[in-house]
Amino acid sequence: MARRALHLWLLLGIGLASASTSGLAQTFLGPTPYLSRNDSPFLASINAGTTFLETFESGALTTPGVTPSAGVVVGPSSITDSVDADDGVIDGSGTAGHSFFSGDGATGITFTFDAGVLGSLPTQVGIVWTDGAGTTTFEAFGPGGASLGQIGPVSIADGSISGTTAEDRFFGVTNASGISAIRISNTSGGIEVDHLQYGVFGAAPPPTSSAVAVPTMSEAALLVLVLLTAAGAWRVRSARRNLRG
Repeated sequence: MARRALHLWLLLGIGLASASTSGLAQTFLGPTPYLSRNDSPFLASINAGTTFLETFESGALTTPGVTPSAGVVVGPSSITDSVDADDGVIDGSGTAGHSFFSGDGATGITFTFDAGVLGSLPTQVGIVWTDGAGTTTFEAFGPGGASLGQIGPVSIADGSISGTTAEDRFFGVTNASGISAIRISNTSGGIEVDHLQYGVFGAAPPPTSSAVAVPTMSEAALLVLVLLTAAGAWRVRSARRNLRG
């Protein structure tokens, strides 16, 4: 009976361990409509300061630890397609803002992250596709450059080069093991993107002077407690059986 109880506790512990690792797989997000930072699934961590948001509104890529494979920042013009709200108003036009453009949409743009600069690889990354032609594909890469998979190809282009924003779409990925790079491309013409965002999902916001840390028990600690309890119960039962014998 004691061995059966110990076996059941061990199975429970294995189940907890499996549950704790099952959430580590990558999750792809999008494509979803995006008119402002409020449409980002990472908004909470952007506001908390644990995720960078590069809007290119300074006229340059200034957030640290990321390098694009191609492209330049473009400013306001009749054909610029910035995220709609970057000019201060959501009005269906992105011509008054800034975005990031490459003339080779088929090759696309790869954004590579530097763990040395950032302290670790980001675990959540997103980009907003704002213009291009043909079909669009988003791919993410884990540590060592291994592909995590992709979204697409999807048909989202509206055929306009006049800064329309109804077609703008967010593509993103989360992966607890880290994301070394993302690549976004479309099969024809140039490609325009905006609102690059990257950081750590689930990270606590920076502490404030009034914050009080409350200790919690991790799943690993809970597993150890379960196993110790099971071992203790088995020893008690063995001692009782010896006394009866």
